[in-house]
Amino acid sequence: MTLALATAAVLLLSSAAVAGEASSSANVTHNGFGPGTAIADAAYNGGGRGYANTDARSGNVSLARGTAFGVDRNGITFSTSTAIGGRFLPTAASTLNITIGRDGSYSSSGGFSSALGSRTRSAGAGGFAANPRSGATSGATVTADSGRRGQTIGRTWSRSRPPSRFGRAFRR
Repeated sequence: MTLALATAAVLLLSSAAVAGEASSSANVTHNGFGPGTAIADAAYNGGGRGYANTDARSGNVSLARGTAFGVDRNGITFSTSTAIGGRFLPTAASTLNITIGRDGSYSSSGGFSSALGSRTRSAGAGGFAANPRSGATSGATVTADSGRRGQTIGRTWSRSRPPSRFGRAFRR
C-alpha cells in the first residue's frame, strides 16, 4: 500500500514538473568507403497539442532532421536538430531550442559541430526546450568525431530570462 502511494505521488509530481517538453537530435556518420548513416529523433511530451517529425536519409550524401514543438497551458516549446555529411564532404550538425512561457520566462539554446579531414567522421547535435512551472529552460549538446588526421569543432550557447512579475500575477 505504501509503495503504491509513493509511486502515485512520484508520477503525479514528475508530470507536473515537466509540463511541456520538446526534444530533438540528429547524427550523421561517414567512413569514406561507402554510404553513410543518418539517425534522427524528435519527441513532444506535454499536456497540450504537439507535433514531432523525423527524416533520415542515408547514402553518399546523408541527411538527418528532427523537429518537435508544442503548445500547452505553460507556453510554447520548439526544438529542431539537423545533421548532414557526404562520402567526400565534411559532416556537420546543428540544433536550436526555444521556449516561451506564459509567465514571461524565455529560454533558448543551440549548438553546432563539424568533423573533417579524415575518412571516418561523424557529427551530431541535440537539445530540448521545456516549460515547467518554475520557468522556461532549455539545453543543447553537440558531438564530433574524426580520425587522427581530422579536425573537429563543437560549440554550444544558451540564453534565458526569468519569469516577469506581470506574468506571475496573472498566471493560474
